[in-house]
Amino acid sequence: MMMDVETAFQKSIVTLVDWIGHEVNMSKTKIFFRTYSPVRFRGGDWKTGCSCHLETLPDLLSPQESLRNSFEYMTVIHVLSQLSNKSKARNMSLLNVTGMTSRRRDGHLSLYYLGPKVGPVSPHKQDCSHWCLPGVPDSWNELLYAILLKQELAQEKMSKSTSQSAE
Repeated sequence: MMMDVETAFQKSIVTLVDWIGHEVNMSKTKIFFRTYSPVRFRGGDWKTGCSCHLETLPDLLSPQESLRNSFEYMTVIHVLSQLSNKSKARNMSLLNVTGMTSRRRDGHLSLYYLGPKVGPVSPHKQDCSHWCLPGVPDSWNELLYAILLKQELAQEKMSKSTSQSAE
């Protein structure tokens, strides 16, 4: 079977949502779908095409529009919006970290791989796919925590309004 990357990616998301619908007890489980973390490989593979070498500042000037046109972002948004009518998909929360993560070219291990006394790592040993800790993944955790708090507050508010209307 031959299929392009976009179709395979789309099918994988649909398969995941179907699996959740059949295998997960949604009354006891919260599902979070985290969008992808952009890669920094341009002009080569992971050993030759990184663009995070010696990056020490976030990229605050790049246009957000290019990200919205990427097939990965558009595929995730398209598939999840199509599946939002299904009750199981409706209970999923989307943790969209793609935009904020795309601007953090400085948060990779490439600069710090050998340690501060040895100096920057050579370009062929860069790691532009893993993130420094603490750093970008901590921001993802803060977003997740904020979503959990928001859901809890909404549930408390609904419980109060239900109990007040019953009185």
